[in-house]
Amino acid sequence: MEIKTFELSYLHGAKEALKSAFYYENSNDFFNEWEFAETLLKSNGYLQELCVIALDEEKVVGYNVLTKAKIGDFPGLALGPLGVRKEYQNTGIGSALVKECIKRAEKSGFPWIALLGGNYYFRFGFENGKPYGITVSENEFDNEHLKILFLDKSIKGKVSGKLVYCAAFYDTDGNLL
Repeated sequence: MEIKTFELSYLHGAKEALKSAFYYENSNDFFNEWEFAETLLKSNGYLQELCVIALDEEKVVGYNVLTKAKIGDFPGLALGPLGVRKEYQNTGIGSALVKECIKRAEKSGFPWIALLGGNYYFRFGFENGKPYGITVSENEFDNEHLKILFLDKSIKGKVSGKLVYCAAFYDTDGNLL
């Protein structure tokens, strides 16, 4: 397996990998992780060097992206979508993609990474955002799943407020998708 920076030539494969990871019966045809990957490319928050894929030979088997975000006055990054083809799950590819993105974010000087996700992310040093006064919406369920990784430990405890993703994450009414 090889991890490399996403390039447009891998878009179809990346979308297939995300669809394999996230598709379920009655999935939304218009808003879903695999179509969202293409939407992000046109976003003001997209940073190509922070978008990675995992390849098995020349087949895209995993995808992960970090995009610009803010919490209060502190700029940082949002992680996701992260997805690995079903037949490659539980082989360490997802972990390798997350670790690569963290490494690239640190090298780029970003102070934090946030995401909405489960306990899986604790293994990488992510913490619940709630104890720091970090929220993502008025929805308590969303806030319970908000995780943050402080890359710059000096800002831990200073960052609080609402996580605001780049524009691609919101509908025309400003609601988080």
